[in-house]
Amino acid sequence: MKEVPLCNIALTSDVVANELESLISAIKLTSAKVQKEPSRVVGLDDVVAIITILVGTKELIEPVVKTIIKWRKEAKEKGIEAQVKLERPDRSDLSLIDVNNPDDEATDGEIKEWFPN
Repeated sequence: MKEVPLCNIALTSDVVANELESLISAIKLTSAKVQKEPSRVVGLDDVVAIITILVGTKELIEPVVKTIIKWRKEAKEKGIEAQVKLERPDRSDLSLIDVNNPDDEATDGEIKEWFPN
């Protein structure tokens, strides 16, 4: 089965390592694959961790989306102050967590619609 990239998740350095690992582990439980990409530097001090989610079938998309939404809710409840966004070449970036502009964060419905059907 050939796996194709579903999306990237970009997380600023404010996301602590155990939260990043928590997200990666949760996504792997859906049977999707996760690749941790080289970090990207944005601005002077902001290092961004990038993870790429790979899926082999469309049936894996819905569990991945539910996992991302659940992780976001738990991260916000823990008070994570960071910027986390979804990236895909054929779509505009979608903000999951934005400590600077919380009003710009996507709703659960917008997250679900952002992914391919």
